[in-house]
Amino acid sequence: MQFRLVFLLCGLVVSSCTFAQSFSLPIWKEKAEALGYELPKPIGFNLSYMSLEQGIQVDSIGLSGLHLPSFVRDIDMQTEKGKQTSEVVTLRADVWLFPFLNVYALAGKMKGKSEISVNYVVSVKPLLPGRPDHKIKGRIDNFSLDLEGYLYGGGIVLVGGYENWFGLIDISYTQTQLTIIDGNIDAWVISPRVGYDFHKFGVPLRLWGGAMYQNIEQSLSGKLSELGLPSALNSIVKDGKFHIDQHLTTDWNPIMGAQYQINPNLNLLAEFGFGDRQSAFVSIDFRY
Repeated sequence: MQFRLVFLLCGLVVSSCTFAQSFSLPIWKEKAEALGYELPKPIGFNLSYMSLEQGIQVDSIGLSGLHLPSFVRDIDMQTEKGKQTSEVVTLRADVWLFPFLNVYALAGKMKGKSEISVNYVVSVKPLLPGRPDHKIKGRIDNFSLDLEGYLYGGGIVLVGGYENWFGLIDISYTQTQLTIIDGNIDAWVISPRVGYDFHKFGVPLRLWGGAMYQNIEQSLSGKLSELGLPSALNSIVKDGKFHIDQHLTTDWNPIMGAQYQINPNLNLLAEFGFGDRQSAFVSIDFRY
């Protein structure tokens, strides 16, 4: 899968370069430059790394295939707020179709961990008829899921500006297909930003601030025996499976970033997220 995605990205850039040679990109380039705008080169490769930590909340947790003793009626599990950490490396190919519209496709690899605490109640059948069930309460402090997989997706960037000020909004969709456990992660990300361009002062630097919105659906499944649960539960969870649906606890968080242009073909970018979602993003952008 990952090799096919890389080939698709390469194909996109090659075809875009061919198109750019036969037809000037972006469209309306001359009109934008006549108005005094300095446009980036139309075709780009972007290699990036992102580290992320954010809160998660489990919507539902289901268990199946448990070997419960005859005297155990059922097990009820309630989760608490947890956290998820991840590292993502991506390769992106993009093209400026218009001075105000950039379109891109991306592929990469994600590695991370999801951690929550689980309170459980075991209902034990009474020894005497007519008596209520006996409740045995317990807690798993570190119900941890290793997350690793390959992601792919795409998005658009809409840009506008006035004098040295600029604004943009980045909208993307990605899907991560997990490899260690079963499941996938679907993510919509919207990031509006407002910034200032220092190029006219002889400094090839752009600074901005903004916000990031993430709408992420996570549906995860796997074997309970691979989660490192207490040894006392081994006989019960031997063939057991779990299914978890969870979402992020925070939709929006503030971000700040900067881009430094080494030359017209090479840019360095860094962006950081704050609040309940903390992130660090760095990238190198090659343009042609």
